[in-house]
Amino acid sequence: MAQPVFAGGQTHFGGFRADQLTLTFGPTDVRGYLVQNVQFSYTQQVTMLYEIGSDYVYYVGGRTQGTATLSRVIGPSPLAAQFLELYNDICDPKPIAFNASAGCEGGGLEYELIDAVLTTVSVSVTAQEVVINEQMQFMFVDMTFTEDGAPAGGGAA
Repeated sequence: MAQPVFAGGQTHFGGFRADQLTLTFGPTDVRGYLVQNVQFSYTQQVTMLYEIGSDYVYYVGGRTQGTATLSRVIGPSPLAAQFLELYNDICDPKPIAFNASAGCEGGGLEYELIDAVLTTVSVSVTAQEVVINEQMQFMFVDMTFTEDGAPAGGGAA
């Protein structure tokens, strides 16, 4: 019987392809914008109430709030300024979609950040690399997700 070389053999359980991940901002596909990092979080304020004289606990749901950060390299894309203009108007927020459905057998998730607006832009450059890095922060009001192409939950669509 074959024995693994190292203890604790492993089993391949699937794969995913990074080249199939997509990121869109409103109607804009951001390929060519040199996006290097995306991070987002969506939080719900929850207060826990306790009742005197019993062991009952109540959750009180509060407001939700989302934040997102995007880091990119300022590069040759002629639409770099237009990208900023998409999200700089609080009267006209736009969605941000991140499609992580890149499994070799299909599947995965797509997240949509609803009504995102740009809140912060910061730029950095080092003398050694002479690469201009831009960090943008956004806030958004709701987030939905879709699993395998079918609505699975989240906020209002």
